[in-house]
Amino acid sequence: MKEKNNFSEETRILFSDAWRCFWCGKNKADSLHHIVGRGTGGSIVESSALNASLMCNNSCHLPNHSELRTDEKIKILLEKTYNYLTSIGYEFNELDADFIEKYIKYYE
Repeated sequence: MKEKNNFSEETRILFSDAWRCFWCGKNKADSLHHIVGRGTGGSIVESSALNASLMCNNSCHLPNHSELRTDEKIKILLEKTYNYLTSIGYEFNELDADFIEKYIKYYE
């Protein structure tokens, strides 16, 4: 998996055995991407595991970047990440709680 962004090693490990792209559904995801852009919130909460999305970089992320930034798509991707993390038994932490609090509109 490509390491172009600032997700922690712990977050990368959470997704290391998963290959299904959260956008197209194919088993060829090769990158972790921020659902809510790092520059959007300007705080540490954007590095929460809840903000990570597995994607095919060249076929899904890059050509659809502007569409991925719509509220509708952000909500869908955040739900997929939440469901994935709960399915692997991830224990949510304070950073995750802060992320949800900051971006509650996507969880309602």
